[in-house]
Parts: sequence; C-alpha cells; structure tokens
Amino acid sequence: MRLSALEQIPLFAGRTPRRAIEDTVRLARGLEDSGYHRFWIAEHHNTSAFVSSAPDLLMMHMLDATDRIRVGSGGIMAMHYGSLQIAERFATLATLFPGRVDLGLGRAPGGDMLAARALNQGRFIAPEAIDALIDETVALLRDELPAGHRYAALGVHPAPEVLPELWLLGSSGQSAAWAGAHDLGYAYAQFFTGRQQIDVMNHYRAHLPQGASSDRTLSAMCVSAAPTRDEAREQALAAADFRLALRQGRAVGFRAPDALSPGRRAEVEAHLERDTAIVIGTYDEVAETLRAFAENHGTDELMLISYIDDVEVKLAQYGELAARLAG
Repeated sequence: MRLSALEQIPLFAGRTPRRAIEDTVRLARGLEDSGYHRFWIAEHHNTSAFVSSAPDLLMMHMLDATDRIRVGSGGIMAMHYGSLQIAERFATLATLFPGRVDLGLGRAPGGDMLAARALNQGRFIAPEAIDALIDETVALLRDELPAGHRYAALGVHPAPEVLPELWLLGSSGQSAAWAGAHDLGYAYAQFFTGRQQIDVMNHYRAHLPQGASSDRTLSAMCVSAAPTRDEAREQALAAADFRLALRQGRAVGFRAPDALSPGRRAEVEAHLERDTAIVIGTYDEVAETLRAFAENHGTDELMLISYIDDVEVKLAQYGELAARLAG
C-alpha cells in the first residue's frame, strides 16, 4: 500500500515557530527514509495553532532538504490567489525539483472570514468563481486554455519539463465528481470528521474522462499508534484536546497531554470516547484498520496525519506503520 503524510505543523506550547519548522524538516527526511511516497503541507491563516500560512514557501524548504519524496500542498486555498500566480509558483518549484512537486488545490478559506477578507482585499469570492479559478489554474499549467479565453495569450514561465501532479482536495461526492470531470487526482479529507462515503472514490472514477491521466485517489486519516493501546490513547489526547476546544469555540493551541489539568484531562478523555476521527491502537491494530479502510473504500493511497509534540516519537510511529503497510 502506498503511504504518504500530511502536516499542518502544529505549534505546541513552549515551542517556537522556527523549532516547529526545523522539526518538520526532520520529519520529511525521516518519512523519505521510511519509504513514504509524498509529504504535503496544509494552509492555515490567522491562527497561532499552526505554522503553515505559506505552504509553497515551506514546500521549497522541504524539497531542498530532501532527495526523493514528493512534496506538495495539502492544499493551496485557491480563493486567495490568482490563477497565474499559482501556476507560475508551482511551475517554478517543478522546474527546480522535477518529478517531485504536487499541487493540491482546495476550495475552503483555510481560516476565518477576517483573514479571507484581508487576503482578498475585501473581494467576495463566490463558490462558482472558485471552481472557475481552479479550472483556469489547471488549464494554464497544462497549456490548455481555449482560444477565446481572456488569458489565452498567456504562457506560464518557466515551463517545467515535468508538470506538478494536480489534485483537488474535498470531502463530498460533489467535489469527487468535479475532480474526476476535470481529470485531477482526488484527495479526501477523512480526518475532518472520521467519515467517508463508502463509494465516493468510485463516484470520482465514474466521472473521469476517457483516457484520463490523473486517476489517483488518496484518503487523509488521523492516527495515533504506539506499542500499547494505553500509550496510543495517551498520545491522542493532544489532538482530542484541540478538537474539543474548536468545538467549544475556545482559542486553545496544542498542548502535550501532561500539560492538561486533571479536570481538562477527564473532559478530553470523555470526548475521545465519542470522537471517531482518530484511529487509535497498537501499531498492528492501526495498520489493520488502515488496510481494511483502503480496501473497503477503494482508495489507492493513505495519507497519515498525527499530532505528537516529539518528532522522533512521530517518526517512530510512521516508521512502524510503514513497515506493516508500505509496498
């Protein structure tokens, strides 16, 4: 099974942003050594919880620090950019690092509406306009703008020998159909809710054009795996604490489990019993759950995400899962 990883670069209490980025470089190198196929960076704005407001800049840093692993955006929130801006930036990355760049495009804002207004200077971006912008970006990269298009005379420079792999991020049948119809890979954010429609990947494939070049699917899933179930549950408390705080409307960042007060720990543990978005267990148990999920949902690739403050522990987890699943 092909394995990849997604990183939002959570900023744990007591860490500096620079340290978080340095740890992410260590993570990327370790994932490459463990045989992971790709490593994506998310996009988040107006939050101190994540250090990922500029994914393309972070991608450059990760690409420069690694040799083989594909590096991509998970994703670029298209509404905040111009089509030519995205195309030129990723064409430049693909020129510098041929055959290693992914462009994952998202429709969401990646932050609150205040940040969206500042990023777009007050312009309102309707959902259909976002779809048109993504379509335009893809056409620019593929040099497929129709003759009558207002930007038909534009060329994307530098022109890379190998185009970035193009993906759409989503979590619905509608986005799956759109990705298929536009011949893009489809990445499903299962970790948002812990749910994925059983037939959504088949729905995607049913909409691919004949002779499609981008028949690729992946599901992004949150994991907490350790030598024992108790260790895995303890490890998962950091993610559960953050997810519960979001649900409660509280501006709380990431905290290591030992930083939780007794009262908060009890609250988070109770929430963890109800939250199905994190796959928790021993290495063998989590690997088996992931394998069964991929088979049942017809997904080609699993992209793992976890929230662990110690990068070496996180790498050990990913390495153990790769030993059981990769290949």
